[in-house]
Amino acid sequence: MAIKASSSITLSCVVDVWSTTRYYLLQSSTLAKPAKPTTNPPGGSWSDTEPGYTAGSTNTLYFTDLTVFSDQTWAYSMVSVSSAYEAAKAAYNKAQAAQGSADKALSSTECVVGTQTAATSAWTGNASFSSLADGQTILYWLPFAGTSTAATLNLTLSGGGTTGAKNVYINSTTRCTTHIAAGNMVQMVYRQNVTIGTTAYTGWWIGRALNDNTYDRIRFNNVIKAKTAISASRVIVGDSGGYFHLAAGSIFDVDKPILWAGSAITAAATGTNNYLSYPGCTLRNNAGSSWAATQYATLYLAGTLIGNSFEVASENWLTTEPTSESLTYISLGYMYSTYQMYFYPEHPMYRLVNGVLTAVSQMAYEAQVAAGTAQATADAARAEFRRIVRIDDDGLHVGDNLSNGEVLIDSESVNVVLGGRKYSKFAGSYVQFGNYQLRRSSDGGLVFKLA
Repeated sequence: MAIKASSSITLSCVVDVWSTTRYYLLQSSTLAKPAKPTTNPPGGSWSDTEPGYTAGSTNTLYFTDLTVFSDQTWAYSMVSVSSAYEAAKAAYNKAQAAQGSADKALSSTECVVGTQTAATSAWTGNASFSSLADGQTILYWLPFAGTSTAATLNLTLSGGGTTGAKNVYINSTTRCTTHIAAGNMVQMVYRQNVTIGTTAYTGWWIGRALNDNTYDRIRFNNVIKAKTAISASRVIVGDSGGYFHLAAGSIFDVDKPILWAGSAITAAATGTNNYLSYPGCTLRNNAGSSWAATQYATLYLAGTLIGNSFEVASENWLTTEPTSESLTYISLGYMYSTYQMYFYPEHPMYRLVNGVLTAVSQMAYEAQVAAGTAQATADAARAEFRRIVRIDDDGLHVGDNLSNGEVLIDSESVNVVLGGRKYSKFAGSYVQFGNYQLRRSSDGGLVFKLA
């Protein structure tokens, strides 16, 4: 009986993902988390369109993913909270909270309208608070300008009492006079027994620093000490002992700011009305009534710089035409007339090099570059020297035996080495060339023989 071959085939069905759809449900945050849908598509308020966040909404957005398989079966993922929607809600709430804080701060700033009926230094007004405390802030409307007398502010309180006339300061310890024009609203802060320098002050401080013109000058709003008596409207310089008038032959420290004195300061006293930049500096106050310079040119201070000390030249110390290569020139300002200068806030230094006025900073940079180049050249030469000359255990090697040979000097002889082999040798009593030596004989002659 013949035996027939047999075989079997196993068929299997692989189920693949046919599609995935995300559904959203927006509902009140007070409601319980929704369950997974049980129908395809889901019923109720589920939607396949993601809703955007509406300002002020406290709802919660949920989502679930519907997966449909190739055999037409389907399944829902767990219901989750949308992190993007929650982030938008949190950002909105933070913005609202910040706005609320700002509104509260704004509403807590009292707006006081001045009640004076003419230009006066005795400012008045009515306040809604019942007492005056340190840190009280108001917005004060000035209906009439102040006078040259230092201003005070006396508020009538809600209970009927008054604060009394309190000093008004425009900046630090400077009293306010005519600094503010009529029809201006200024912020003012009340401080009690605040120490400025070594003195305690109480009064109202206007919340901004004002000059007669704040757009063409820079005030050095710090205390300086006068080394000698300082007159108003002078260029002043300083050293470790304090400030003094700039003049021919004077010596000052360049690491202290050059200033324009707006007010007089007695010797050993302090002052704050000084400027880093100023539009109307009359240099004749410093240099004499007949001094003049070239109009529309830069004015330079000539002198000698040693370390941080600058000694002003005794002649031609204020000039618009630097001519000496032995002097250093400091830029002071722009001459808008023959004797009046716009004072620069910064004062770079220059030297005359081959007839060209060159910034000291540029000279220092170029010197640094030149030094770097010289150092690189020296380093290359040193490296080449170390390659050619070296000391090993067998002696001093001079040359490159890998190419042209070298000279080897040991404790007994001087050798010429070619290709690693001592070709000739110079010792105390003989000279050797290859395998032959030239020696001095006992009778004073020379003997040439194999080594």
